[in-house]
Amino acid sequence: MICQFCQQDVSEPCHDTQDMRRRAMSHVDRCEKALKDDLSDGINPSDGQSAGSI
Repeated sequence: MICQFCQQDVSEPCHDTQDMRRRAMSHVDRCEKALKDDLSDGINPSDGQSAGSI
């Protein structure tokens, strides 16, 4: 499964709790960066344009 917002692959299972935490933090960081980039470009992520255009 690919996150529609940050395009990170989230389909591979985690091997352990540390792996799960590391991947979760990476995923959150990438989504936050993508959101900030969209906001600085003047795109409103709630209007549905961001998910389809990234």
